[in-house]
Amino acid sequence: MGKFITLDLEPKKRKYNTMKDITFSGCDFERPILTEIKPYIPGKPISEVAREHGVVDIIKLASNENPLGPSPKALEAVKKALNNAHLYPDGAGFALRRKLSLFHDYISEGIVLGNGSVELVEIICEAFLEPGCEAITGPQAFFKYRIACQIMGVKPVMVPMPDYNYDIDAMLKAFSDRTRLVFIANPNNPTGTYLGRGEIDRILDSLPSQAILVLDEAYSEFVKESDYPNGLDYVRQGQRVIVLRTFSKAYGLAGLRCGYAMTTPDIVASLQKVREVFNCNSLAQAAGEAALDDKEFLASTISMNETGLAVLRTGLTERGLKVVPSVCNFVLVDLNRPIGPIFTELLKQGVIIRPMEPYDLPTCARISVGSPEGHERLFSALDLVL
Repeated sequence: MGKFITLDLEPKKRKYNTMKDITFSGCDFERPILTEIKPYIPGKPISEVAREHGVVDIIKLASNENPLGPSPKALEAVKKALNNAHLYPDGAGFALRRKLSLFHDYISEGIVLGNGSVELVEIICEAFLEPGCEAITGPQAFFKYRIACQIMGVKPVMVPMPDYNYDIDAMLKAFSDRTRLVFIANPNNPTGTYLGRGEIDRILDSLPSQAILVLDEAYSEFVKESDYPNGLDYVRQGQRVIVLRTFSKAYGLAGLRCGYAMTTPDIVASLQKVREVFNCNSLAQAAGEAALDDKEFLASTISMNETGLAVLRTGLTERGLKVVPSVCNFVLVDLNRPIGPIFTELLKQGVIIRPMEPYDLPTCARISVGSPEGHERLFSALDLVL
């Protein structure tokens, strides 16, 4: 007869309860290039603010999330997909890629899925960068571009961004025979500005033969300007362009992490060599398919954002603050004083915004469009703090 093992299920005090209880010997064997990397700092989570400041009613306007929540059709699709959570996802993402192909009228062989579009930035760098190469971006462009380059041992070439937008003349002068990637967020995060068709044409006309232009269009659904170009048009022409899109913003699926790249099949072949096979989980794939069908939700999101953007711009301007014109679901605001203390005081009021110090904008914050109640909370808190 086998032996029985008695399990003591009562919780016991751990030997190590806090960081101060543990002695670290240090880590002096990491790759030298990592010493130059400043980690990406995401928007502060609501749960963390609640723990640190004891605040219960918290408004988060820091991460450009959709205040309407997720697409209802996507939620329903996720519930059904949960029944197969014990199975590995389709590593090729066949169904979602086919749906995206129909949605964008582009070949599925030119589409790659990602764990959010941010992972695709890393995949692109892994496929095309190595020490000795150069990648071009700007100091006020999405922070992850520079990190992904540095991980591959490539120091990004930072082209100045006067007036919170890309300087095309300076960028063209920065092109060289070592340029492999050019990262442009269009519209740009965190400034909310965009480049028109003529400006993108200029870049492509001068793009070195060995380089690829990466157009990150994470916020494209919000743009209404007539001169805003659809990056996929360049891909259809066979140009060396990778277009990044995401379900995180307009579709309200940030927590599921689902993005995609559209480019030429030869570039896709290179990306597939370094893509982790199950990088886009089955729940995200199901949600993405359903979200594409939810045209009502997307229309409501865009309408809500247009109204909210105007409210934010007006309310902040009335308080004497400089607001950068934005075509996205957020605004960049200059408070004309160090942002750190203001950020901390707003947290105590239960309002989370995004300090822009990592982007060399020490007096600026990025503030997302929220609900009408969220905007009122923001304005009231600013009046107290300022």
